[in-house]
Amino acid sequence: MNTEAMAEGFVNDASYSLEEAKQATNRGIYHRAVRRAQECVELSLKATLRLLGVEYPRQHEVGDLLRRFSFERGLP
Repeated sequence: MNTEAMAEGFVNDASYSLEEAKQATNRGIYHRAVRRAQECVELSLKATLRLLGVEYPRQHEVGDLLRRFSFERGLP
């Protein structure tokens, strides 16, 4: 599987997590909505890093790494 396909898989998973977050919100299950929204953000960040060709550590929090590479590469 290539880099773009892996990133697309992350984006698809993030989209699914976002839909689950919306459903949980509509049902008033707010703790689940927050968890799914956090998962959506995590997967979106990992997709971005993957597209940049950055090998990220196997952990949930990758925001700092994305900020560093965005600054180094002049990304918004």
